Amino acid sequence: MTRKILLVSADRSFKDYLHIVTLTITKLNHQITFTDDVNDRYTDFILLDLDDDYEGRLELIKKFRSEGMQPNKKIISVKSDLSDETLKEIFAAGCDSVMKKSEFTQAANNILIY
Repeated sequence: MTRKILLVSADRSFKDYLHIVTLTITKLNHQITFTDDVNDRYTDFILLDLDDDYEGRLELIKKFRSEGMQPNKKIISVKSDLSDETLKEIFAAGCDSVMKKSEFTQAANNILIY
């Protein structure tokens, strides 16, 4: 079964890294594809990079939750620097999990498999 992940990021190196990780996971018999279509309702979860457009991405999270576009999907956000205030804003927008980008890249294999 293929898992589809909505990946919203303009960070080319982050996206390239995730594509390499998925090639490794594929060799372990897990199929993962990425999409950048925010209207695709057939995603398994949503991964948002908040470094690119913080305010815009917070609005996107709110939109997913309020309009019911992706109401039951898990939303994971990554950001290079996180303060307590930033965490509060992200969770208040409706995000399920927030990680520093460096932490996410270290755990990407495990997160993307499950």
